[in-house]
Amino acid sequence: MAPSRNKIARIERAKQASLFKAAKNHEIEHEAEKETMFPKLKKEVFYLKKEVEELKENLELANKKLQDAEIEIQHIKSEKCVILAEKNHEKEQLLSSFREKEKEGTYLQSRADQLQKRVDTLVEESPSRGKCLKQYNLIRTNETKKDRYERIIKMISSFVGPLNVDAFLYDFLKMADEDEDLKFTLKFSPWNSFFTVVKHQLSDGFLKDFKQFTKQHLHIDIFASRHQIEEVKKTFATSKYYTFERQNVIKPSRSGKQIMAETALVKANDVHELLSKRLEMLSRHERLRFDDGTKDNIVIGVGGDKGSDTTKLVIVLENVDIPNDPHAVLLLGLYTGNDSHSLLKQNFASVFDQLNQLHSVRYFDGSNNVEKAVVMKPLGDCKFVSAMYGHAGQNSKTPCYVCNLAWSTHGSDTASLENFDFEFSGEIRTLSDLKKTGVPLLDVDPLNAGPPGVHTILGICQYYCIDWLIAMAINFDTGSSSPANLKQLKKDLKKLVLETEETTNLVDSLESSLERINDAVTTIQKNCKTTKPKQKNSSHCTSSFCIVGSSKKSSFRDSSIFQCTSCKAAVHDVCAFYITEEQRLLMDQLNAVCLDCRHGMIPSIPDRLSLALEIQKSVNEQLLQAQDILEVADNERLKLEQHLKGSRIRSEVSTRQLLEAALRSIGCDSRIWYQDLTGNQARKFLRHSSIDKVLAVFTSNSRRAPNASEKVKIDLMRSVMLDLATLMSAASNSVKNDDEIEEIERVLERFVGNLREAQSDASVTPKLHLLSSHLIPYLKRYRSWGRVTEQGIES
Repeated sequence: MAPSRNKIARIERAKQASLFKAAKNHEIEHEAEKETMFPKLKKEVFYLKKEVEELKENLELANKKLQDAEIEIQHIKSEKCVILAEKNHEKEQLLSSFREKEKEGTYLQSRADQLQKRVDTLVEESPSRGKCLKQYNLIRTNETKKDRYERIIKMISSFVGPLNVDAFLYDFLKMADEDEDLKFTLKFSPWNSFFTVVKHQLSDGFLKDFKQFTKQHLHIDIFASRHQIEEVKKTFATSKYYTFERQNVIKPSRSGKQIMAETALVKANDVHELLSKRLEMLSRHERLRFDDGTKDNIVIGVGGDKGSDTTKLVIVLENVDIPNDPHAVLLLGLYTGNDSHSLLKQNFASVFDQLNQLHSVRYFDGSNNVEKAVVMKPLGDCKFVSAMYGHAGQNSKTPCYVCNLAWSTHGSDTASLENFDFEFSGEIRTLSDLKKTGVPLLDVDPLNAGPPGVHTILGICQYYCIDWLIAMAINFDTGSSSPANLKQLKKDLKKLVLETEETTNLVDSLESSLERINDAVTTIQKNCKTTKPKQKNSSHCTSSFCIVGSSKKSSFRDSSIFQCTSCKAAVHDVCAFYITEEQRLLMDQLNAVCLDCRHGMIPSIPDRLSLALEIQKSVNEQLLQAQDILEVADNERLKLEQHLKGSRIRSEVSTRQLLEAALRSIGCDSRIWYQDLTGNQARKFLRHSSIDKVLAVFTSNSRRAPNASEKVKIDLMRSVMLDLATLMSAASNSVKNDDEIEEIERVLERFVGNLREAQSDASVTPKLHLLSSHLIPYLKRYRSWGRVTEQGIES
């Protein structure tokens, strides 16, 4: 509904009234504001006028300064003209001077080019050719060494003239030899001269002629003066320790006839002094050892052996790291003849008397004089030990020198393994019992002797293993009968083998050397893989890296220690990389130098590994070459051996020949026709892999398969050989604890049972009885077997 008109009119009037009121209020506000703003504007105008007056004054001051500046500019322009004139004059002078300097520079450049050419020539002629060369001890190839040599010779030639090179080199080497700051020498020291004269038995006349010859042709004298040699001889004369006598003995000549010959008898005249000096020397170099085996005693082995036509009596000292080192035995006496009781008594009675009175020994340990009790162990093979006690020997009714168990080793009453309890001991012999029936030379109970470590194992291995293998091979070969002329064929074979002996010895030596370097490489490789250094023990030498101390204890038990002539360190031969048997046997220890001194630095383990690998490669190549040569010679021998097999001669290869081929393949050429196994051959033969390979001759035989009984015996003998290998390892340098002794006893019992079952008809040898009956009591008494043995004497 639309609003009414009156209402609309009222609304419009209300709006207009409101607008008028607002306009009126605005006008009132404007007037009020006008009244307040006028005074402010008036005051502002006053200040503006005052500022205008100040600006006029500033403008007048600026105009004045501008006029002054224009005057200054005119003055500067005039000075600039003067300066430009001076510069032009100086420029002309500089150009003139530059032309003169340019001429001088051209001359100097020409001179510099000439000098550079001269420098280039001198650099080319110098040994280093201006480069930083590798240190000489790091050079590995002969080509690089030859290049260095040619550079030096060229420089010397330009320095002294081509015609004077020889004379200069003689003088240079002589001066270098006399220079005390250098280790270089062309002359033996007085000691080395004395050693050479004694070792090679050089007469004074020869020495005089040889010195004159070398001076004439080499311009040097490699020996010390004869006076110096004589002084060394007096210093180290053995007359104060030994007596030397001449004696006439009957001995076979080369033709086989018995002739009277004059020989030497050597005897120690003061055993206590000899032993005291040795102990003092060992103590000085900290090589004297005391452990659970020796306690606080000095333990010595007294024994000997007959080698060639002479018998030696020696002392082997147990209180060292390697007691059985052949270079460490202490000689007590020597004579020409057999090692029988009568001859030992006749020649060494005074020596044995001294030994029997040697209950203690005094020596200087570096700070004090000490006295230690002496414990004595008889050493030697069964024959020598029996001879020292006056025992009838191994062919008597009671073959054992420790007990009086009776059995027969030969004839119709020979005791067999089946019917004789050889593992049990008879009544133990005592020194008083022996004195009632004879004259024992050594006042030590036989119980202290024990089984000879080397001869016991070798004898049992030969008699019960090798001989059994031969008998089994004969059984496998059918139609066995000896061929005609067997004796002559044996002589021919022996002659042929003797002709190849030198090559065979070389192969044996290289195999031993290769085994040592292989062990050394393995040890170094293991240490290359670990960053944690191995804790040092008593077996470590003073080398920067001791291979012996970082390896298994049995790996280098035959390693010896020498003193480096350069740094005076006590180093193992293998740690200095003296590997081959020739190096070890012929090494003059007073001239031996350790690996660090030889290279003039301390080689790192990788560097040592590189050197060892080079030696390993060289030895292996020599071994392969020697084996090839030996193989050719062996072909001749094999033809003769075919005639000496147990079966008839046939075109096919016999089991016996297969057996010998297997033995040769494992490095155990026993040469069964005329001699027994050696120690190294026995060790190779008793390896697990070697036993399997040898027995495979029967188990994989193409001629016929073994029957059930033979299979049983083969398995039994496999166990026998493995147990014998364990017993051989027990004959070591280590001190045994109770658990180890109990384990050895269990192995020995198993060995005896299996051997008796496998070879029930075999005879009982004294060595088998010694091993099975007396080894365990000896171990419980001394805690070791093989630490002091006849091994060093045999070597």
